[in-house]
Amino acid sequence: MIIDDNLLDRLETLSQLTIASDKREATKQSLSEILGFVEKLNELDTSQADAISTLFDARARLRSDEPKEDRAVFEDIIKRAAKADERCFITPRIVG
Repeated sequence: MIIDDNLLDRLETLSQLTIASDKREATKQSLSEILGFVEKLNELDTSQADAISTLFDARARLRSDEPKEDRAVFEDIIKRAAKADERCFITPRIVG
């Protein structure tokens, strides 16, 4: 798949990113290479592969889930918010 300027513009809009004009060609090339790799992966015959198979034994290491209240961390996060009251972030309304 070839990434052209129109598709790159759409990707910029969807991702809410701005790609500098001097980086656009390199970005288009990189995205085209990534999509080419994915297309190549789609050619693999995976009909005999177990859906849950893995190359290594990865088990989730569990930890105890203990809630902790650290007021200093909370206050640091709130002070960095664009808008906040004493206990919540204030965000713009997005649903009518």
